[in-house]
Amino acid sequence: MADNSQSSLILGMKPKTFALATAGAVVAASLGYAVYFDHKRRNDPTLRKQMRRERKKVKKAAKAAEEDAKQGKLKLIDQVLEAVAKEPMPATPEAKEKYFMEQVAAGEQLCNAGEAYYNDAVLPFYKALKVYPAPLELIMIYQKTVPEPVFQTVVQLMALEQNKRQTAFYEQFPSKDTHVRLAELPAGKTPEGKPIVRRGLVADEEVKDGQTIYTESPLVSGLHPSLEGEYCNYCLKKLPEEGKVECSNCDKVAFCSAECEKVANENYHRYLCINNKVLKEGEVDTEDEEKTAPSNNSDKEKAFLEYTKEKNTKYSYMVAKFLSTMVAEEMERTRSGESAENTYNSWDHIDRFRYLDTSANEDTAREIEMLKEMLGSKVQGISEFLTDEIYLMLKGKLLFNAYAVNIGEDIDVPESSEHMRKTSSDKKPVGAALYKISTYIGQSEEEPNVKVVFGDNHDISVVALKDISKDTELVASYSLPVPV
Repeated sequence: MADNSQSSLILGMKPKTFALATAGAVVAASLGYAVYFDHKRRNDPTLRKQMRRERKKVKKAAKAAEEDAKQGKLKLIDQVLEAVAKEPMPATPEAKEKYFMEQVAAGEQLCNAGEAYYNDAVLPFYKALKVYPAPLELIMIYQKTVPEPVFQTVVQLMALEQNKRQTAFYEQFPSKDTHVRLAELPAGKTPEGKPIVRRGLVADEEVKDGQTIYTESPLVSGLHPSLEGEYCNYCLKKLPEEGKVECSNCDKVAFCSAECEKVANENYHRYLCINNKVLKEGEVDTEDEEKTAPSNNSDKEKAFLEYTKEKNTKYSYMVAKFLSTMVAEEMERTRSGESAENTYNSWDHIDRFRYLDTSANEDTAREIEMLKEMLGSKVQGISEFLTDEIYLMLKGKLLFNAYAVNIGEDIDVPESSEHMRKTSSDKKPVGAALYKISTYIGQSEEEPNVKVVFGDNHDISVVALKDISKDTELVASYSLPVPV
């Protein structure tokens, strides 16, 4: 009878009331078990040991899984790097573009097949990155379009190769025969107290007083605009009264020798020449058939040179020379089939230099515009590459690091507003030059241990002013940069 009454009571409940009652019973039972289990845990040593063993087991399993994932990622990275190293990369722009499209398509197909193929997709996406002309730009595209696990692995690969390349750079440069090396030197502390280091030039062996430690040619140099035609456009040497070599295609620059003209044309002048000596259409110079093709860019090049002379500046022209030299280097590397992995170009050097922060203004905007107009038809992609930030950075590196070239002769030139490292206050420089090694020489007015010496051109020799022990930083007396 009691059971029937209870059944009737349950059946007579509303569904909501019944659900709440059931939930309450479950909670009460769970709470009761929790109280019992907690009492058991506190008072039963066997249970406590078992729980510790279980926790250790779970922790160990999680750690093993994490280690397996880590080892799997490292194995994948090694496999990708090995596969990329074995595969020869295309050399020509056309072949690179075709290869890039093929690899991206392969990577997308694998990603679309599902997560099981994500690891396989890493290789083609990374191969595509290796031939793309602007890797950082492609990385930003990958971040928006590639699955996160694939993207993260590609980024890790890129960072790993960059670190290896960075380490290899300082192992190769400077060469041993210069008797110097680049070292990490203290440069103060951050507000949080962490040490700051900088790259500085130190003696790699004992150096004697008066010893010429090394001699080097510049990465890029620039003649004072008012001295064009009086000094060599390439090496800045004073031109002889007789025997100077004029550019065969323009009347704006001259060289001290046929060798300087050849090197200048190979490196930069072919991109900057105004070509105003070309023959009229239909005329032929049997000695130089190239003169039969007039330049469509001569007005732009002429305007650029006139601008530098009017503004009494060298650095915009030096930036143009540097960019042209980069193009020439890349063309030579492509022609010879040399791998970019094992060599370092001018950009690798200048990218590591410190620089002076500069602000954009009307002059810099005009300079960028003229450079793009002048080089745009000759250098593919220059308009996209030469952003405001890159131009200001390059100019800032010249302002911070370029040396005033004093070649031992009194000259009458207007004072330039562009900062140079002046090493001799009693001579006016004929121009400025930027050096791969000497850029890293420290500055000291009170206790210099080396001096920089110019001969009759832009080459620089570094001479010891005293005995210098191994691992001692090389410091010279020169003017520090000032805001411009």
